[in-house]
Amino acid sequence: MKKFFFLILLFFYSSNLNANINIVFIDMKFIINNSELGKHYNKILKKKEDNIRDSLKKTQTSLKKQETEIKNQKNILSEDQLNTKISSLNKSLLEYQEEKQNITKKFNDEKNQYTEKLLGYLNPIITNYVEEKKIDLVIEKKNILIGIRTLEITKEILNNFNLYTKKNNLINE
Repeated sequence: MKKFFFLILLFFYSSNLNANINIVFIDMKFIINNSELGKHYNKILKKKEDNIRDSLKKTQTSLKKQETEIKNQKNILSEDQLNTKISSLNKSLLEYQEEKQNITKKFNDEKNQYTEKLLGYLNPIITNYVEEKKIDLVIEKKNILIGIRTLEITKEILNNFNLYTKKNNLINE
């Protein structure tokens, strides 16, 4: 009988604990992409990406042109000359692939740095909001299957972040 009473008491006590937890969710990707600072960084990255793409496209066009010239001269050139041109083209292709990999890695690193910088500004804002509203747990929206919209704090944090960005003039950094 004592065990039964203890189990009932434990059940009511544990269900009481769960009812007092304040949980919200946030869409960090939305904030990063739609905040004023995020849009500014995305604009910078887009320009760099376009420049990289144009540069690589020029190199690629040049390599295709060389390949076409070699194909057209295939019957005219001696075998040694043809092999020399083919090996030169192969070397250029390898250099292009290495350059492309290096540029892509450098661009991705820069993109990650901007994201880390944004998160560095954003985390204290979220922390302050959580402390003010006495929130116990914040969950990333991508990890939630279904939730009540009133539990989402994305718009509020986005507004606070945009105010912080303007106040501290972060876009001109």
